[in-house]
Amino acid sequence: MFFGKSKNLLGLDIGSSAVKMVELKDLGKGKGYQLKAFGIEQLPAEAIVGGTIMDSGAVIDAISRLVRDRGVKNFNVATSVDGNSVIVKRISMMAMSEAELNEAIQWEAGQYIPFDIEEVKIDHQVLETDPATGNLSVLLVAVKRDLIAEYTSILGQAGLNATVLDLDVFSMQNAFEINYPIHGGEVAALVNIGASTTNICVLKGDTPLFWRDIQAGGNNYTDTLQRELNLTFNQAEALKKGETVQGVRPEQAAPILNAMTEEFGADLKKSLDFFKVTTGEGTIHKIVLAGGGSQVTNLDRYLSQFFGVPVEVMNPFQNVTVDEREFPMDTLTRLAPHFGVAVGLALRKMGD
Repeated sequence: MFFGKSKNLLGLDIGSSAVKMVELKDLGKGKGYQLKAFGIEQLPAEAIVGGTIMDSGAVIDAISRLVRDRGVKNFNVATSVDGNSVIVKRISMMAMSEAELNEAIQWEAGQYIPFDIEEVKIDHQVLETDPATGNLSVLLVAVKRDLIAEYTSILGQAGLNATVLDLDVFSMQNAFEINYPIHGGEVAALVNIGASTTNICVLKGDTPLFWRDIQAGGNNYTDTLQRELNLTFNQAEALKKGETVQGVRPEQAAPILNAMTEEFGADLKKSLDFFKVTTGEGTIHKIVLAGGGSQVTNLDRYLSQFFGVPVEVMNPFQNVTVDEREFPMDTLTRLAPHFGVAVGLALRKMGD
């Protein structure tokens, strides 16, 4: 969607807790995609904070290990960003030609971007055209140039070519669209729960209507469990996924997990209520969860009861052809929720 064109790209999701990599092969003639490679490498705590890379050496090492250990030969990469250096707005523009829009958007952007216009890279996409007036609904995206330079440098030092830079939220949308049927009037909320940030994208059909980040994620559960029950990081990670941890009784963990889930549900409701007020859309028909945080025990069940709509955890490999001799399905199924953004990035190719 943004910032560049390439062919047969390697999808690389550089998250705050881990780097995820996916390579897909386009089978052509509408036959879909085949999985060529995938992998995940954990990052040290606070290697990336709020979308800012704090320990570039650790990130470069993780990327290099993924590419080397999976035998990847495609060094052209699609990656994504989020955080405070990224601005996304839906704006209205008068009817005009594409050439006029390309020029006008640079001037219009200054009203919506809290940075010096020279400090950002701007891109846009027309979402809808009003059939009566010809007025345009435009998706405006701005990313600080120093963030782009940082990611480009990191990838370069890992021996890779940063070809496409997208946004986490729209990469997740790409993965959703190839795996799940889209009905024209259906409104779906995609909720990508990362370690420290949750990306929300609300779609009507295949058109994004609303997007927002919540500064909460799976680490909130982990940190609270560690503090309240005096656990190690790994013990807390296991416990939040419903796994048994020696020395911890279920009745000790349940109230903590339930309280955290209720808090997350309340934060999500605020965003979805704001979506309804600002867009006039009164109904969300389903919620689709992604990201490592989506594996918190009973989270999908609670949110379904809380919002009164179906909630499911996305499998971004659902419609991807997989050779089970090379990629064991039990491993792929267990890790799948982590790879929504990476799969969306791996779909990027020349001409996008």
